[in-house]
Amino acid sequence: MSANPSTDDLLALARSSPTAVAVHDKAAWLGLFARQHIIEDPVGGRPVLGGLHDRKSGRRGGDPLARFWDTFIAPNGISFDIENEDIVDGLHVVRDVTIETRLSAGVVARAPMHLLYEATLDDGEPRIRRIAAHWEVTPMFAQVAGVSAERLTVAASMSARMLRLQGLGGTLAFGKAALSVGKRGKDAVRRLVDSAQRGDADALKMLGGNVITDLTKVIAAGDAVTATGTVDGAHAVLFAYLDRRTMRVVSADVYR
Repeated sequence: MSANPSTDDLLALARSSPTAVAVHDKAAWLGLFARQHIIEDPVGGRPVLGGLHDRKSGRRGGDPLARFWDTFIAPNGISFDIENEDIVDGLHVVRDVTIETRLSAGVVARAPMHLLYEATLDDGEPRIRRIAAHWEVTPMFAQVAGVSAERLTVAASMSARMLRLQGLGGTLAFGKAALSVGKRGKDAVRRLVDSAQRGDADALKMLGGNVITDLTKVIAAGDAVTATGTVDGAHAVLFAYLDRRTMRVVSADVYR
């Protein structure tokens, strides 16, 4: 394969991930990733780091990624509702989706999400180096929480599985993903977008000269806020990163 994967190659790589998830093909899914990889799902939680020494298994490789599969994918039915056309920019693929997770006891939860896939080449073949899944943990918890027998069963099963596979630290880190920049971060991003629309030079520079309109589906995850919008009438997705102390946007990427 050439040194530069084509748009079709990159789209096929990104789309292969939910395909393998849908049919619960663990081996195929693990095979999509580069030797060194990072999974932020959700962004703001503890990332899954592959290719480094894994203290739990005592080996260097993909054991943390396999445990991620066993914890969050293996027991559930997961499907993707594609809301807008995928965007390819360099070695990045952005997907604008809502993911539906069918848990045990018939409980279903839906999460609006912006997915950023970053590819690399391993032995000349495109592989996933990073997935950043931007979604909000609190609304997802709200769909699962409750006092019904079904929801209590799901909560108990999820907690036990996370503790067994991720340990106490990993379980607590997942819960901390709810502590995002939240509404204040979203408001800061809206102000930035509004300033660019008014022609403010600093705001336009931050957004790469892009004037974003029709801002919808605004998501706060970790120190980032993502949003669906349009640039020159075409679908675009904004990824804005904030300083948590000042709640100011310090960098931004606009994919279109």
